Amino acid sequence: MQKKKKTSVLNLTLNQNRRYIFISDIHGDLKLLKKALKKINYGGDDVLFLLGDLIEKGDENLKMLDYLMALKEKKELYILAGNCDEVLRFITPPLKKEELLYYCLTKGHTIINEMAKKIKLKIDDNIDVLNLSNILEANFKKYYDFIDSFYDLVILNDKYVLVHGGIDDIDNIPEDNFSLLKYDSFYLKAKPSNYIRIVGHFPTINYSTTVPRYTPIFDFNKNVIAIDGGNKVKLAGQLNVVFLENDMFSYTYVDNYPKITAKSDLIIENNNPVHIDSYLERVTFRGERLGDYYVVYNQNNVKCYAYYKDVIVKDNFFFCYDASNYFMDLKKGEEYSLVQKANPFSIVKKKGIVGFLDTAKINDDEL
Repeated sequence: MQKKKKTSVLNLTLNQNRRYIFISDIHGDLKLLKKALKKINYGGDDVLFLLGDLIEKGDENLKMLDYLMALKEKKELYILAGNCDEVLRFITPPLKKEELLYYCLTKGHTIINEMAKKIKLKIDDNIDVLNLSNILEANFKKYYDFIDSFYDLVILNDKYVLVHGGIDDIDNIPEDNFSLLKYDSFYLKAKPSNYIRIVGHFPTINYSTTVPRYTPIFDFNKNVIAIDGGNKVKLAGQLNVVFLENDMFSYTYVDNYPKITAKSDLIIENNNPVHIDSYLERVTFRGERLGDYYVVYNQNNVKCYAYYKDVIVKDNFFFCYDASNYFMDLKKGEEYSLVQKANPFSIVKKKGIVGFLDTAKINDDEL
């Protein structure tokens, strides 16, 4: 159950000769946001659009909001709400106490915990949810007010529509905002539009069915650009930065993983690359394990591997967030990221593409 909020829409006309920058789903990772802005030499006449989910799942939620409040005083910054940014309104009443405790004590990485810690308030089984809500709002009102100022939809130059989750029909904007913020798998469901819709919320790797990749999706047949790189949500996630300059789109990304340079060529033939996401495709598990991996099969009976921390196994229930059979090929001198060292192969990433690499071939001396 959510408290309804009236949809906030901004119609914006800006000089098209400026550089527009789009980032989404930072999830409380302030260090990575700063790293991204430094990489792209953010400044000057740039216009920055943040497309929601600025907080939650990371550990710098309050610092993130402080940074953005200060940045907004100096720069042209437009912020849109994501479903995670609404946590202060949706998690506190009317949510049940059991759900609040699960959110704060089991999931853990939430602005609510940060606020409680700052005022030395303990969240446990005895917490009064309504009292907690009142105390937090009284002590941290500036953050509530700042988040409430976020837009839900921005129409830019009557050509681009910016929204966190997605929208079916720009001529029929919902009166309350939540359906715009949490619209799972929007890219698959979206119908073509005259507007180019730029969205976050759903990591782009979820749409991969062959080679698993976190890079932005640019589909100008549907007029959808999906930019969520899965940072703090997916094991190999990254923060994508999309640019619009001189009517042309481009992108770069940053992540938190150590970098290694390949010392020799490694040629792999991936004849039938497959990526499975249980959100979008049924997965078959037959009880097989290989080191740190569960062996699973897609609907065409192709064998894939799912890292054990990306799997939920309970009684007769099996769910894997990501599984793949894609092994990384490398050329001497190429840089790649070591995402997770594991047995018998590790998870690595190159140019936003994720794959496996024989752990014995990883150059530990370069870490």
